[in-house]
Amino acid sequence: MAFKGTKLYSILGQKCPRCQEGSLFINHNPYKMTNWDKMHSDCPVCGLHYEREPGFFQGAMYVSYGLGVALSVAVLIADILVGFNALEFFIANTLALVFFAPLLFRWARAIYLNIFITYRPEARS
Repeated sequence: MAFKGTKLYSILGQKCPRCQEGSLFINHNPYKMTNWDKMHSDCPVCGLHYEREPGFFQGAMYVSYGLGVALSVAVLIADILVGFNALEFFIANTLALVFFAPLLFRWARAIYLNIFITYRPEARS
C-alpha cells in the first residue's frame, strides 16, 4: 500500500499502529475459521503490547456497532437504487452483516487501537 505511515494503512492492512510492520492477528485470513479472532498479545516487530489494560478491546464494540450501521446504510441505499422491498432489504442486510462480520470485527479492533497509538517509524527494532 502506498499509504505507509497513515492510520488507514494500519487499519486496512491490520498492522501494528506503532511500527506498521507487525501483524495484529495470528491468522491473516479473516475467513479461515481457525483462530480468525485471535490477536498477537505483542507486536512481533516492535514489541508493543496491544491490550493496553484488561478489557481494553471492549471499547471496540462501539466501533463495530458503527461499522455495522454504516454497512446497513450502504445496503439500504443499494437496495433503494435496485428497487428492493422491505423483506428483500432485510434478507440482503442480514447476509451482508453475516458475511462481513469477521472483517468488521478486525477493522473495529484496528480502528480502536489506532485511536490510542500513533505511528513511530523508529519503533522498528
